[in-house]
Amino acid sequence: MSEQTAAPVLVAFWQRQLDALPEPPDLPFPPVPETTAAGDPTSSGGTAGVALPGGSSEALVDALAGVFGLLHRWTGGGDLLAETPAGSTAPERWLPMRVRVPENPTWTELRDLVRTALREARAHESGLPATVPEHRPVVSVGLGALPSGARGVLRLLVDDDGSPTLTVTHPNAALIGVTLTVLLARVAERPEARLADLPLLEPATERRVVAEWNATDTAYPRDRSVPDLFAQWARETPDAPALRSGDEMLSYREVDRRANQLAGHLRRLGIGAEALVGLCLTETAGWVIAALATLKVGAAYLPLDPGYPPQRLALMCRDAAPGAILHTAALADRLPDDGTPRIVLDRLPAADDPAGPPEVRIHPDQLAYVMYTSGSTGRPKGTGVSHRNIVRLVRDTNFVDVRPDDVMGQAATMSFDAATLEVWGALLNGACLADLDINDVIVPERLRERLRATGVTMMFLATSVSRQLATEAPDALAGLRYLTFGGEQADRTAVSRLRAACPDTTVVNGYGPTEGTTYTTTYDCALLTADDQVVPIGGPVANTRVYVLDRFLQPVPPGVLGELFIGGDGVARGYLGRPEATADRFVPDPFGPRGGGRLYRTGDLVRQRADGLIEFVGRLDHQVKIRGYRVEPGEVTEVLRGSGLLRDAIVRADRDGAGDARLVAYVVPADGVRVEAVRERARELLPDHLVPAVFVALPRLPLNRNGKVDTNALPAPDALAVPDDPSAPDVPPAPEVTSADDEDAGPRAGTERTVAEIWRDVLGVPVRRRDDDFFDLGGRSLKATRVRSRLSAAIGAEVPLRLIFDHPTVAALAAAADEITGVREAAVQSSVPVDALPPDAAPPADLAGLLDQYEHGSAR
Repeated sequence: MSEQTAAPVLVAFWQRQLDALPEPPDLPFPPVPETTAAGDPTSSGGTAGVALPGGSSEALVDALAGVFGLLHRWTGGGDLLAETPAGSTAPERWLPMRVRVPENPTWTELRDLVRTALREARAHESGLPATVPEHRPVVSVGLGALPSGARGVLRLLVDDDGSPTLTVTHPNAALIGVTLTVLLARVAERPEARLADLPLLEPATERRVVAEWNATDTAYPRDRSVPDLFAQWARETPDAPALRSGDEMLSYREVDRRANQLAGHLRRLGIGAEALVGLCLTETAGWVIAALATLKVGAAYLPLDPGYPPQRLALMCRDAAPGAILHTAALADRLPDDGTPRIVLDRLPAADDPAGPPEVRIHPDQLAYVMYTSGSTGRPKGTGVSHRNIVRLVRDTNFVDVRPDDVMGQAATMSFDAATLEVWGALLNGACLADLDINDVIVPERLRERLRATGVTMMFLATSVSRQLATEAPDALAGLRYLTFGGEQADRTAVSRLRAACPDTTVVNGYGPTEGTTYTTTYDCALLTADDQVVPIGGPVANTRVYVLDRFLQPVPPGVLGELFIGGDGVARGYLGRPEATADRFVPDPFGPRGGGRLYRTGDLVRQRADGLIEFVGRLDHQVKIRGYRVEPGEVTEVLRGSGLLRDAIVRADRDGAGDARLVAYVVPADGVRVEAVRERARELLPDHLVPAVFVALPRLPLNRNGKVDTNALPAPDALAVPDDPSAPDVPPAPEVTSADDEDAGPRAGTERTVAEIWRDVLGVPVRRRDDDFFDLGGRSLKATRVRSRLSAAIGAEVPLRLIFDHPTVAALAAAADEITGVREAAVQSSVPVDALPPDAAPPADLAGLLDQYEHGSAR
C-alpha cells in the first residue's frame, strides 16, 4: 500500500477509535482518594501478582482479556478503553486500544477481540494523531515496565519471561488478583463457556457467602397463622394486658372477643379466604382489632391511611378492589363512593354475648395484608404479604427478644410496614402493645415522660427521628431494652450518641423493603468500632437469606459491589394484580435449601465485608427513601404531568443543605398557572412523603441531543427563587440584605432575624423574605420539630409545635413567638390567627401527616 493510500486509512481508523471515547466504568470498590491530578493508583502501594496461563505465547492478550472479563462481569462495561506504550513510530506516547465487548461473550470471543484491538492499534500507530481527545483509559498495560505518563485506573505489568505473570496495581489489587486467578482457571477449563456462567469465587469463599453466612434457620412456628398464634396467648394468658390505647387497657381475652365479634360481621358479608378488607381507621385499638378480625376469617387487610388524600385512597381502592371497608363515621367522606360494602365501626350495635372464633382453616402462605408503595410508572404497587412472612419476622428471631412482660411502643401508621413489627411483634409473643401519640414521640421531653408512664421497653423509630433524638435528647430512650430504627442510611455520629446515652439499651439498625416483610438484615450497633466508616445494615435475620450478586445473578466476592437479593421465609408473594412486575422482581432462587423458592431483587447496591456484614451503598435506579418511605420520583413526575396545570415536569431526588433526602420538582407551568397552584394540586393528589419539598419553575426543560431531559443541566434547586411569572427569564437570587426600595422584604432585626437564621440552618436554604413560607421552602414535620427546639432555646420559653403550622411565615412565627415572651416589637398580622383552631380541632394537613409513618390520620 502506497503512502498516499495508507494515510487516509490511518486517519479513518483513528477517527473511528477516538470518536466519543468512553469514560472508565465505576469500579465496584470504595472510592479511591485522588492523590494526583490523574489519580495515580500506584501511590497506594496496592499490588498483586497473578500467574497467567502457561504455554501461552500471548501473555499480554491473556492479561488484558482477563481484566476486561472481570470489568464486564462487575460493571457491565461494553466499551472499554486501554492504553499501551507505543512503538518506535510514536516513541514516548501511549497507544489507545478500544474494545467493544458484546453482551456476555465467551472467553474465546473476548480474547479474539482483545487480540484484534491490540494488533490493529499496533498496525496503525504511525497514524496516531498528534493531538488525541482528552480521555482516561480504564487500564494501562505493558510488557516489562510502564513508562511515565500512564493514566489508567488499573495498571497491568506483564512479564512474559519463563512462566508469564501479571502484576496488578490498584488500591484493591489483592481482591482483583484473587478473582482474576479464579477466572483464568475457569476459562482454561471451559474456554467456550459464557462469562456469565463462570463462578468468580473460590469454592471455600462461595460456600461461606452462600451457605455459612445464611445459616439462619430457627425452629419458629412456620406452619401456623397469625390468628392461631394470637389465640394461643388469649387462651394461656387471657387476663394479660394486650393493648393500651390512650386510657383504655384491653386484655388478650377482650381483644380476642372484640375481634371475633367483628369477624362475624365480615363473615355475614361473605368475606373469606384471600378477600381484601380495607381498613381506614385512626385509633390503634380500632385498627389492630379490625386487622385481627380480618385475618380470623381468612381475608387480608388493606391499610387505607386516613392521612392520604381522598384521590390516593380512591386509586388504591380501584386497584385492590376490596370486598369491604371498615371505617369510622368521621372518615366516611375520605373514602370513594364506589359501592363497596362498608362497616362503620362506631355505629355497630353493642354486643355483650361471647362470640367464638370463625371456623376457618388458614394456610400459612395465605395472604395476610397488602401494602402499597411508590411505583416508577406512576401507579403505586400493592405488595402481598403472607402469614408466614409475618410469623418469620416476629417469632424466634435473632435481632430482638420479645418477652411477655415487655411493652412495645406503637407509633407507626398502619400503612408503614414498621407497624407489622410493632403490632404482631407484641401480640404474637404475649407482650403488651402501647399506643404512642405522635406529638409525644417527636418532642423529646414528652417522649421521655410518655415512655416512663407507659412502661415501654422496646420501640421502633424511623432513622430520621432517631437522629433528631440523638442530637437533642438521646437519654430520653435510656429506659428501653431494645431500640430498633430503620428506613434510611444510619448516621454514625447519631448512633454513637444513642449508645453513649443508653448504655443498657440494645440499639439495632434494621434494613428491609416491604417485599421482604419489614426487616431483612439487622445490625447490633454495639459492634460499631472506630474503624467503621458507615453503620452496616448487618446480616440476615432469622429464617432469611441474603446474597450479593452481579447482573448475571452470580455471587460476587466480599468487598465487591453487587445487588442485594433476599431469600427465605420473609419474601412476599408478589405485587397484587401485576404478574409482569412480580416476575421481574421475584426470580427463582438457585441457592436455597428448599426447591421452588424465590429471591427478591432489591435494586439496592451493597458491599459485603470480609466478616459477612453488609454495608448499604446506594440504588441501581432513582428510587430514594424519604422519612422511611420508598419513593419513586417517576411516580411523582407522572402525577404532576397529569395534573392539567403543566406543560412538562420532571422530579428528581437530592439532599437539602441539612443532608436530608427530598424531592425537587422542575416544572414548566401552563400559561397563567402559578407554582403555588401546582404545589396545592400535588398536596391534593399525593401523600405527604411524595409531595416535592421544592418546586422550581422553568420556561422549558433542558434536553440532550437525544431529545431526553438533560438532568445534568437542571439548575441547583436552592440557587433559584421560583419566579412569580414562570415565563420570565431566570434571574439571580435577590440578596439577603434588603434595599431601601424594598425595606419590608427581608426579615427585620430581632426575632424575625432569629427565625430566619434557624430556618436557614434547619432547611439548608436561603431565607430572604419575611413572608417566606416554611413549607414552601421545603419544611416538613420533622424539620418543624427541629425549628421548635431551636426557637424555644432562642427565646427562653416553650414553643408549641402547632405554632409553626399555624404561623408558617417568618414574620408570623416571630410575632407569635414574641407574644409568648410578652415582647411587642410590632403589630404583625398573622397569616393564621392563634385562635383560628380550637385545641380539639383536626390539625392542619401536614401536622396530621407528621412524619407520615407515625401519623394516625387526619381525624385523630
